[in-house]
Amino acid sequence: MSDYLAQTQAMLAKHHREGEKFAETMKSGFERRFGEAFWAFWQQWIAPAYSASPQVLDLGAGPGMFVRAVAERTPGLRAYGLEVAPYMLAAQVPLPEGCRLIACDLHDPQLDLAPGSIDAALASVVLHEMKQPVRALQGLQRLLKPGGRLLLLDWVRAPLEVYIRAQTEEARVFDPSTEVHELDDLFIHFIEHNRFSREDLIYLLNQCGFAVIYSKVEREGRYATLVAERRA
Repeated sequence: MSDYLAQTQAMLAKHHREGEKFAETMKSGFERRFGEAFWAFWQQWIAPAYSASPQVLDLGAGPGMFVRAVAERTPGLRAYGLEVAPYMLAAQVPLPEGCRLIACDLHDPQLDLAPGSIDAALASVVLHEMKQPVRALQGLQRLLKPGGRLLLLDWVRAPLEVYIRAQTEEARVFDPSTEVHELDDLFIHFIEHNRFSREDLIYLLNQCGFAVIYSKVEREGRYATLVAERRA
């Protein structure tokens, strides 16, 4: 294992705290996070990029819930998930034929997928966890066909007051009796979740060969939805 890969896995383990438990949380919460509103949006903005035999890529796939779901919705579709955390790979759900999870560090993805072979991709709350997202976006741009589309969902920069109100009780944060480790954890995650603004994400996409065709911020400005198309 390379030092860089080990660093990525250690970073994710710290971010996810109890990895095995977090993997199960991803499974149990999938239907809530990827409900009919999500699939209607996917059908409107992403599915039009499908070829006759579509291939879809999920960046930071966890145990593979999205890989399975997107494949089950379209006959003949093949989906691949990229994941590096051992506890996520160990929790993999059964996948349809032709679909698979690929152990891959997105900071420097080395994949056996053909350039221009992917029709569409998802990056759901993954870029904010990375030390740098440039290589992941460049690698995705290489894999997507011209006109292929990416749906990027992620936390974006918001005022501290808004973040605290959404995460916990404000009074608890400023209560002198609150344990310091609880405050440390809150502010570590504040820094992680506030790494990029929507404008930062658009800039990164533009610089990596994409054109943003849809952009919206919700949840009091804390969460962004972007659709980007690979430029020819």
